[in-house]
Amino acid sequence: MYLEPKLKSTKMQKGEHVDPFLIELQETHDELSVVGSNPQDSKLVRLALHSVSDEWQVFIQSTLGRETLSNWDEMWAALKQEERLGQM
Repeated sequence: MYLEPKLKSTKMQKGEHVDPFLIELQETHDELSVVGSNPQDSKLVRLALHSVSDEWQVFIQSTLGRETLSNWDEMWAALKQEERLGQM
């Protein structure tokens, strides 16, 4: 009962780096898996994209506009790459 709302309420703060935000989502996802509730990869990707700070809106729109949605690992790598390029 505690973990689902925690997962849904996790938000990236303005200026926060990608890794701590994604690690928190991943840890909560892993905790849900342990208790038998395993959200689908695509649900976790969408949740992450909707939970990043406003600075990421262009990236989000381009990601959601693709024909197929990235999996969790691909999305994590894309967010890290975008952060490294200094787009955020």
